[in-house]
Amino acid sequence: MGIVSSTAGHGEGVDGKNKDQQTQPDSDQDRPDGVSHSQTLWILIFRGFPRDIQSARVTELCIVFDDNESRNLTIRIQGRHPNFSVEEVWNQAPARTRPHFYRRLAVATVETSSELDMQLRDAILGTHVNNTESDWTCQSWVGDVLTTLQDARLITVEEGDNALNGMVNYIARAPWQ
Repeated sequence: MGIVSSTAGHGEGVDGKNKDQQTQPDSDQDRPDGVSHSQTLWILIFRGFPRDIQSARVTELCIVFDDNESRNLTIRIQGRHPNFSVEEVWNQAPARTRPHFYRRLAVATVETSSELDMQLRDAILGTHVNNTESDWTCQSWVGDVLTTLQDARLITVEEGDNALNGMVNYIARAPWQ
């Protein structure tokens, strides 16, 4: 596991396929046995809409398989307090083409023995969704996920802390109110 520098980008565009059109990526048949695979975890940050303020910024997580931007899994919180749930969407268009996209921040690249190793995904989905605290948001969820991944030793403490600090800094660039 290593730290990967963050990548920034701007852009507006068309959403990826809807949830009903999503499929899991097929395994890569071209790699010989014993060749490792990678999964890069990104934090996606979107501007608040209709008003871009700190509390309205939306955060999601995205796993990119083997550095292929078209083979990805986006995991996000849906709904409102007290009915939040986790949604996963496979193979979305690149984040920079989605409406209100602001920044993409790398968390870590995790080496796996199989492209479809779901340990990272399962740890994210296993993170508690807090429907009791009224001030808990998708931003809080990303922080909770990073702690879960650190505790599971899927990312280092340094990787998690750097990603969380970067996310907070990008969110803080929006007006307070």
